[in-house]
Amino acid sequence: MRVKFTLALLLVAAISGCASQKGLTDTDALQKIPVLSQAKTQLQQAQESRLDWYSPSQMAQASDDYQQALKQAKAGKPEAVSTANKVLARIGAAQKQAEKAQYVFEDVLSARDKAIKVNASQVASNEFNRAESELTNVLALLEVGETDKAKRDINALRNQYLDIELNALKANMLSVAEKAIAEAKKKDIDDVAPRTIAMADDEYGLALATLEANRDDTQKANVHSQRAIWLVQRANGIVELVRSFDNAKFDEEQKILWYQDQVSKLVSPINTDVGFNQPNKEVVNGLSNAIAKIVNERQLLQSSLDTANQQLLTFQQQSESREQALTRDNQQAILSLQQDKEQALLSLQRDKEQAVLEANLALEQEQAQKRSDAARFAKVQSMFSENEATVYRQLDNVLIRAQGFAFKPGSSEIESSNFVLLNKIIDAIKRFPNARVVVSGHTDNTGSEELNLQLSIARANTVASFLVQVGLIPAELVEANGFGKDKPVASNETIPGRAENRRVEVLIVNTVAN
Repeated sequence: MRVKFTLALLLVAAISGCASQKGLTDTDALQKIPVLSQAKTQLQQAQESRLDWYSPSQMAQASDDYQQALKQAKAGKPEAVSTANKVLARIGAAQKQAEKAQYVFEDVLSARDKAIKVNASQVASNEFNRAESELTNVLALLEVGETDKAKRDINALRNQYLDIELNALKANMLSVAEKAIAEAKKKDIDDVAPRTIAMADDEYGLALATLEANRDDTQKANVHSQRAIWLVQRANGIVELVRSFDNAKFDEEQKILWYQDQVSKLVSPINTDVGFNQPNKEVVNGLSNAIAKIVNERQLLQSSLDTANQQLLTFQQQSESREQALTRDNQQAILSLQQDKEQALLSLQRDKEQAVLEANLALEQEQAQKRSDAARFAKVQSMFSENEATVYRQLDNVLIRAQGFAFKPGSSEIESSNFVLLNKIIDAIKRFPNARVVVSGHTDNTGSEELNLQLSIARANTVASFLVQVGLIPAELVEANGFGKDKPVASNETIPGRAENRRVEVLIVNTVAN
């Protein structure tokens, strides 16, 4: 760590130059001697690519040589050129040393990359930092020619990173499920819902066994983990319901009657006769059809109201014409006609009031549905951070524009870091029962059009498969498309714009509302 810290200070000092030097300025010196400018650029690039990690000695000397070359150039000394060339030579040697280290420690570095991808530096920071320290030491040994000593514990170091990766995977994926099961048992949930808790235990065990058998099979492990959490939540609901039945001392018939009463209360604004004399499946289908007809009935009611008003207007016009035609000799007939008119008006008024009442009821139900939809959209919108996704409402449908996916360049494989975002998308979809889901992949304009199109299709298919296999969304309701670079949402001329264009969109088509 002292070597790296010293190297950073030397680099800063070298690039910034010494303000107290007389003669040429840093800018003048770099412009006058092109090889010195080249040395500065390569030194910065080497620092960014961490060549000092693979070859600390060469990079420290390269920084010293650059500082010396800059001083010589500012003083007008011709040897500045040869000193700058030394900088380039040392950087070249450091690059060769990096290639050698990457070859010798290929398995170790591969295991290290896997640990980093599962956020091991945060989840298992102590173990990860110890492994990093050991790796830094063996890289330094390799640079000074102590190859045998550097390679002595190579397998142990590789296994150390692999163990760190496995522990991080368990912490990332299984800790929530483990805590949920433990909390349920602490509350004696397993006494009331033993089968459900036992199934949760089994799912947690399968998740653990999956990771231990194949730590790359995170998708399957996550399915078991999420299933375990869901079973614990289900057990809590069972316990709450069972205890309420016990407190009320319900027998089996009373439990069924309670369920039917809850359904009746739920649908009472639209249907007072649920029809529990039919099979339960028929009851559910009947209620679904009744709700679907509400909009059509409202339109029919409005049409009936318009017809009633027109009939009233026509009747009034006809009555006025008859009154004008009557003479005093027909007073009795006029009186009779007036009575008929009053009765007709009264009847029409009652019909009109009834039509208005029914129309208002239908309107209130429609507005209640719209409020419910708005609340559901607001909930979905609040689930995602700005870095994960942007949620839009398109009439009754919901578009989730997920720019937070972390795909490898040119790859469609789902990273484990995407599981949280994917689970949120699954939760959002399940808030719209029977909704169709359209997954579309998009890229920026980097690369060929054909490769971009194929990559966007592959990523859309990967996300769609995750929704079906992990989210348990029926496959016939999920569609995947890829559009390559054809539908950008931002400028491809900037890095942030291209990042925003590399996205996966999930359109939830609310079939009930539509």
